[in-house]
Amino acid sequence: MATISSYPISIPQLADKIIGTNAVDAYGNPVVNNPTSQYTFSSVKTLIDQHYIQRMSTSNESPIVPGIDNTGIPVIFGAADITTLDVAYVASTGTITFRTLGSYCIQQLYYAQATSGNNIQLNFKTLQGGSTQIGPTTSTSFLSNASTARHRIDITSYVDIDIEGTYYNFWVQNPSTGAPGSLQPQTIPGAWGTDVPSAQLIITKLV
Repeated sequence: MATISSYPISIPQLADKIIGTNAVDAYGNPVVNNPTSQYTFSSVKTLIDQHYIQRMSTSNESPIVPGIDNTGIPVIFGAADITTLDVAYVASTGTITFRTLGSYCIQQLYYAQATSGNNIQLNFKTLQGGSTQIGPTTSTSFLSNASTARHRIDITSYVDIDIEGTYYNFWVQNPSTGAPGSLQPQTIPGAWGTDVPSAQLIITKLV
């Protein structure tokens, strides 16, 4: 094979091809032996142009009180069922089901509240299939300086769904070792803007 510098310089077209190593498949799984493959510039462009698009958003504008115990409760984000091409939400259980394969971003937003002077702890986890924890537990502790104050919790995670029908639930715990705490909405005075929900779930997909 001639040295690369001996080949002429050309302007690439989308139908032109390059050679590369196929290290993982479309679902992120390793490919055995890393075979050499051809790629068109058009396919490379499609890959680079991918970005996250919102597929679903649901929120709860009512208080969520987990109770002071070590059991915790599943979070109910919205009162209405939602079904889109990629995800479905069941309001009665707070379950999110992924209907199509792909890479997703899950954003959970919470606003915690406690009686002034109380130091509370709230813990959050995500369960797959009703039993298997996905990702780490998120824990927040804060000293409330006013009963009207809110403590924002933002949990963002990225997941690759390789089985259609995979479903998640999102749990919150107010452990028995702490003071009473809850998730509370925030009313915006004078109807200046929309009220802030106690819990919101936003699902985006890489497309």
